[in-house]
Amino acid sequence: MFGKNLTAVLFLFAIIFLSASCDNPDTGRDITKKDEAQKSTSVNEKIESINRLLEEATLKGNYEALLDYYTEDIIVAPGVSPVVRGKSAIIESYKENRKWEVKYHSFNARVEEIWEYNDNVFERGKFGMSYSYKDNPKPKAYSGSYFTVWQKEKDDSLKIKYVMWNLNFDPCN
Repeated sequence: MFGKNLTAVLFLFAIIFLSASCDNPDTGRDITKKDEAQKSTSVNEKIESINRLLEEATLKGNYEALLDYYTEDIIVAPGVSPVVRGKSAIIESYKENRKWEVKYHSFNARVEEIWEYNDNVFERGKFGMSYSYKDNPKPKAYSGSYFTVWQKEKDDSLKIKYVMWNLNFDPCN
């Protein structure tokens, strides 16, 4: 049971990030460049730029930097655990990650499609990731697909409001 719960928490955090991940991260970028990321002219460029910032923050364990990119009522529908609603639930998952000394070793996501409708932007892609934690220092790797809904804000910025994902296999077996 412990392994299933920890795996669910880790996947919850990972998919929140993965919904905004991308190929070829620019690891030299500073997460404080968030305003620059939102200034891009095209929606695709904005998402790609934000994705790079989110990936860097995740790999550094700077979870607080991620919160600015979520709506207050964010919904996360992971494939192996219950739906999570709101930033406060996300913050709790970050606390669990710190408690278990989670270290993300890699994220590799590929955006396959982005489209817009009204005040929403939809992103669909595939991902792979690896992580370890204090009771299991050998990294575990997972892969799957994700779907993200970004909300266009009044100031023309983008925030994640909904994420769902699935794995290519059942991690509990």
